[in-house]
Amino acid sequence: MKNRSWECLESKKIFEATDGKTVYMDLYQDRVRTPKGNVIAYTRYRASDVVIVVPFLDSERLVMIRQYRYPVDKVLLEFPAGHVETGEDPENTAVRELEEETGYKAEKIEYIYKYHPSVSRSRQTVHVFRATGLSEKGATRHDGGEDINMEVLTVGELRRLIQKGEVECAGTLVSYLLCCSGMEMAKNG
Repeated sequence: MKNRSWECLESKKIFEATDGKTVYMDLYQDRVRTPKGNVIAYTRYRASDVVIVVPFLDSERLVMIRQYRYPVDKVLLEFPAGHVETGEDPENTAVRELEEETGYKAEKIEYIYKYHPSVSRSRQTVHVFRATGLSEKGATRHDGGEDINMEVLTVGELRRLIQKGEVECAGTLVSYLLCCSGMEMAKNG
């Protein structure tokens, strides 16, 4: 299929979500012309990029977090993750988020993959990293809205939880597939 771009005729920002340091999301209402000549309204959002870190204590044990998520009103099992601040390199975000959420520092942070979680509405990118050579656990530094408990699971335990439908976070599922399933792949970063 040939790449056929849409022409943006007008774009209006209708909302901005920020904490004063990072703009988490801008919501836009655009008027666009499709390749077939139709003029339509299209709502899209711009969101800060995200990193997800898959921390390995050894070849089988993973450091994970359980975190309350307000939109779904549940505590979810996840890998440490966070927003890339304006001007920040995703690898630096991975180092920072691992330490803030778990207290661990990694000897090695390896870039694994990137993907777009919502291609129909956003250009946001999620960057997945593998962390190995973890140092002794230090103090965590959770943000004001974070309610996090850390736990250690084996890759097999996580696989069984996924098979039972008990892991609901999309980023965790994708990151498991990329880092824990044994699938060989070329890096896309």
